[in-house]
Amino acid sequence: MLILTAIAYLLTGSVLLCQGQDVRPIISSPSGEIQGTTESCGIFCTYYSFKGIPYAVTPVGNMRFRNPVPHPGWSGVRDGSQHRSICVQLETFTLSVTGDEDCLYLNVYSQQLVGSRPVMVYFHGGAFSAGSGHSDVADPKKLVQEDVVVVTVNYRLGVLGFLSTGDQHAQGNWGLKDCVEALRWVQRNIAAFGGNPNDVTIFGNSAGGSLVHFLYLSALADGLFHKTIAISGVALATYAFQTNPKFYADRLAQAFGFSSDSAVYVNQLRTVPAGDFIAFQELLFTIPIPRFLRPLDFAPVLEPVNSPEPRALTATPLQLMNTRPNRGPLMFGFNDMEGSMFTVLELLVDSTVWDRFNAEPHLLVPFFWNIPQGSSAAASVIDSFRQRYFNGQPLGPAVDIEWAQYYGDHIFSFPIDETVRIHAGRALGSPVYFYQLAYDGDLNLVKKSFGITHPGAIHADELPYIFDQTELFNADISPNSHALIVSQRVVRLLANFAKYGNPTPSADPLLQNTIWPNVASGSGNTPIMNIGENLVVSDASAVTRVGLWRDLQTRYASNPFA
Repeated sequence: MLILTAIAYLLTGSVLLCQGQDVRPIISSPSGEIQGTTESCGIFCTYYSFKGIPYAVTPVGNMRFRNPVPHPGWSGVRDGSQHRSICVQLETFTLSVTGDEDCLYLNVYSQQLVGSRPVMVYFHGGAFSAGSGHSDVADPKKLVQEDVVVVTVNYRLGVLGFLSTGDQHAQGNWGLKDCVEALRWVQRNIAAFGGNPNDVTIFGNSAGGSLVHFLYLSALADGLFHKTIAISGVALATYAFQTNPKFYADRLAQAFGFSSDSAVYVNQLRTVPAGDFIAFQELLFTIPIPRFLRPLDFAPVLEPVNSPEPRALTATPLQLMNTRPNRGPLMFGFNDMEGSMFTVLELLVDSTVWDRFNAEPHLLVPFFWNIPQGSSAAASVIDSFRQRYFNGQPLGPAVDIEWAQYYGDHIFSFPIDETVRIHAGRALGSPVYFYQLAYDGDLNLVKKSFGITHPGAIHADELPYIFDQTELFNADISPNSHALIVSQRVVRLLANFAKYGNPTPSADPLLQNTIWPNVASGSGNTPIMNIGENLVVSDASAVTRVGLWRDLQTRYASNPFA
């Protein structure tokens, strides 16, 4: 056993769990001492886990709907063996309220506690109203083997995370500012866990990808990270930026019978039990048609000039994208059949959706193009989409796959493509990388859970390729599955980007010796890495349908994304 332990240490640089031995490392950080655990990541592979670390004071009472306050630290040795509470949300399967306001915790995972390694900080998705950074959904064992330190974060959700009155009484973006506070904690503490505070990459998926992009655009996060990976989510995504927050704040106050004056009702809302808000925020079952093609009710907002606390967002996303200074290398990506999750869910909760779109075809027109309903421009856009996606047929079962393609392009592919072009076009010296995941294999566990059988990767299908989610989905994957090779490739590409600012810094047999070019300003094309059975670099116009969207935007849109 001692020989095996020594070999494992040489192979992994960490201590192997010997039979009957409970390895509980204690580290001393500026925030205090914490005792973690040693976890397995395979044969002769272990890593250190430190869970439930507080980074901000619990935002209750008068601290609700205010910027986070850094946690003062603790005395004695803190137990880091367990996750703490998730933030308040609706439990998907039981439809019951779960979580707690005492939820501003993060988790740190590292194979070595000495040295100085690149850090990857993950922000989860969930429509700004659900999810967590817990290891059941964000198991780090694949990433830590690439010699990076992984941090996962909980942030405030729903009303508690994103209420805004559009004025100084509740300026908003509380959940986004929680992410900023977590990054400040990383700067102060991560060296104690073997991480390099001067080499931090932020990454997230879906709403987490949008938050990551917002962090890139926010002056409040200046100096807190160095590279950015936005997966299936950007600030320009249809759901991501609420332009009329006061409407939803007023509606919430009215539902509780409170004052119509925001100066009064914000204080009244501070007295409401946290779980009671769930019934009055739009979730999957109550979001009106066209679901997710319009901003979510509680989402990031533009904060007013007279805000009493520091602002995270001082202009619209498009304005910030065109004016903010360079923040380091960027990576953006999406899945080829993102929309399938949403169209399946929509039909499950509301079978009238096709009838509504057929009766009200203006629902097909992107709101961010600002095209008047009933105009000739609207008619041209509607006709173009009908012909391109549905061959002129009315929406219905005969075009369900095409319906999913349209939905995915509307929410993800086109806004992400537009984001790539804007950032690359500014030519500020930092590379921009663009990918599409089109692989359909054994680890497309989200797709399998929905019973979707058509080819392609749906929304969130990338997560089991980045994190170990086999236990979450109770999946039994053959060790000979090609999906495991694809998973290794995806993890290597992300980790390379975090380490070098380049996903393919040199020839690598695992990556089929493929070199992934960045999107160069003024080059006339947009190279995209297509991740399928093999890694293939193409021009984005050859593997996506966004050319039609760009053409329609140029011809008919008025102040797009403004």
